[in-house]
Amino acid sequence: MERLSDRLRGYAVIKVTGACPESVLNICAEKSLEFWRPEPTGEFTIVFRCRLDCADEIASFAKKSCCDIEITERRGAPLLTKRLRYRPVLWVLPLALCILLLLASLFVWKIEIIGNETVTDTEILNALEDSGIYIGSFWPSYSSDIIRSRVIMQIPELKWVGVSVFGSRVRIQVREATEKPELFDTDAPVKIVASRAGIIERLSVLRGYPIFVNGQTAVDGDKLIDGVVPSSFGQPRIVHASGSVLARTWYEISAVMPLTYSEKIYSGREYRQYFLVLGKHRINFYRSSRIISGDCDIIIEEHRAGIRGLFTLPVTFVRERALKYEIVEHSFTENEIKEALQRALEGVLRHSVGKDGEIVEQHIAFSSAGGYAVATLRAECVQDIAEDEELTQFEIDAAKAADEEETDTR
Repeated sequence: MERLSDRLRGYAVIKVTGACPESVLNICAEKSLEFWRPEPTGEFTIVFRCRLDCADEIASFAKKSCCDIEITERRGAPLLTKRLRYRPVLWVLPLALCILLLLASLFVWKIEIIGNETVTDTEILNALEDSGIYIGSFWPSYSSDIIRSRVIMQIPELKWVGVSVFGSRVRIQVREATEKPELFDTDAPVKIVASRAGIIERLSVLRGYPIFVNGQTAVDGDKLIDGVVPSSFGQPRIVHASGSVLARTWYEISAVMPLTYSEKIYSGREYRQYFLVLGKHRINFYRSSRIISGDCDIIIEEHRAGIRGLFTLPVTFVRERALKYEIVEHSFTENEIKEALQRALEGVLRHSVGKDGEIVEQHIAFSSAGGYAVATLRAECVQDIAEDEELTQFEIDAAKAADEEETDTR
């Protein structure tokens, strides 16, 4: 391997043939002419390298050393520069390309968004576009403070926005605002109603006035604990009712699934087409639209021009593949159907009962009709059916009016 410094300054390969070829090397040493890598290629032949500007001087030693000296090669940057002097296209085009790359790196060709979970990329991109960040925008004109304030004003769900520029790539890092915890307002007018029908087994009241007692049956929407607490010494108190109501409940849930399912079987046939995207323009490398009929999966592979981590260019090479397949029908086994339906029904039941609820007894019945399997789950459970509901102004006024009427009667 040649040294980079040798290639930049240039060197020549010299072949010496004669009875005493090493005498040429002795003369070079006497005159302090630098040479390296002397290699004998025969009994009377030596090949070595020297500086490009010393090659002609060494060739003049032929008579003094009684040897034949031949310059076999000349290499290096100086020779390349001389050749390019008469071929301007070969150096103008790379120079123009470097200038275009430098100018292209001042514009945004890729936007990355990091840190969002509930807020979608589309919402953030729309807000960024209104703030001046979009594909093809001039990033040196950005003001991070202005962009941050505009985006947060448009998307209140974000509490922090950071803008980082890496060449022609912009990274937007966001943090979403955390929801404030719901505070328990003891003065809020709230009552507790039944979320579903059931027989009350245990009613525990922490705040409020109980309407039902243990052993009674409540239907969906019945008031269980009132937020209006009567008082013997004045107006009734309006409180935020709280407590738990354990009740025995019953469920009947049905689920349906087909007896057969479809599976893709790929035939091995594959169609490909290529195109190039320059900015917003597309250049197809195929003659027609090549609309592929039948069932197939489309796989699109994109390769964007640029250097990862440094810059990205608005040039994307795209390969589109269409994989042909056929649909084959298969039938579920009886055990697969029962297991799938049972898992689905038990999942719905557990979600309805809640994590603190108890499933006392359950039974599942299976049947089939019209190409579908039907499962019905009947279950008896014990769960908390208490649900908060805000008292209406009419209920509050009615309670106060009833208290005044009772006071007048006394």
